[in-house]
Amino acid sequence: MDEHRRSNGFLTLAKMATLAERNTVFDPFSTLIAVDAVIGEGNTFFPGVVVQCDGGSCSIGSGNIIYPSTLVIAANGGRIVIGDECSLGPGGVQIQANQPGSVLSVGNRARLLNGAEIVGSSIIGDGAQVIGAISAQSVQLAGGDDFAGPDPDRRGAVLKGTGLARGTRLDAGDVVNGLGDFATATVERQLAYHPRSK
Repeated sequence: MDEHRRSNGFLTLAKMATLAERNTVFDPFSTLIAVDAVIGEGNTFFPGVVVQCDGGSCSIGSGNIIYPSTLVIAANGGRIVIGDECSLGPGGVQIQANQPGSVLSVGNRARLLNGAEIVGSSIIGDGAQVIGAISAQSVQLAGGDDFAGPDPDRRGAVLKGTGLARGTRLDAGDVVNGLGDFATATVERQLAYHPRSK
């Protein structure tokens, strides 16, 4: 088993045990972490998580919850940087920077849920959210407070729904609830969704 892990650039089971000294790894047999991935402390890795660096670089901060079947791939010179206290899943989240020079960053306390797929040179700011089976390609979601922040208009931007969001740029407090092509969806303010929060 370790031979296959080594030949594919993943940590051996012994090195997974070392990683688990400062992180929670529920099932080291089904969790694959690249040998050159930079991993912080206090993260929780559920079964079936894959963090792969195939000619790219990847760093994951601290205190993140990475749910089952999450896939993080940095390849062909792409770079992925994930901050602290994020929720990646549940729902089979995919994060991929697989083109030369592509940089994909996910800020602190961001949430990517329910089948979200983030690709290309994208910026998911602090507290921003992608909720639903959305293919977010080269998007920029401005950061702000997380989803529990008291003022919705100061929270990170939100994409929710299903479909394709290509090149979408949202400011803090913006939300787009789309179905299909997000280019035709209306940008609203989060306060409209949570009028009693303020």
